[in-house]
Amino acid sequence: MDKFTLNDLKMGSRSEVLTFLKKLWNGENAPCPVCKNALELLHKKAKKSDCDWQCRHCGKIIRTLDIIDELNKTMP
Repeated sequence: MDKFTLNDLKMGSRSEVLTFLKKLWNGENAPCPVCKNALELLHKKAKKSDCDWQCRHCGKIIRTLDIIDELNKTMP
């Protein structure tokens, strides 16, 4: 399973990325940036964390905290 990087999201601005991440954290429906299928929580049973999401269709994982770190380094 691969994980998403900031470049994989293919979003042009900081505000687009932040809007996408906020939707995930709020539990709103946000489609996979690659295949447009629904994203699911990665840790449903383990700890009820809303930080990591997975697309079951393409198998990619979105680690939101890693993306925030990457965003802060590249788009201050």
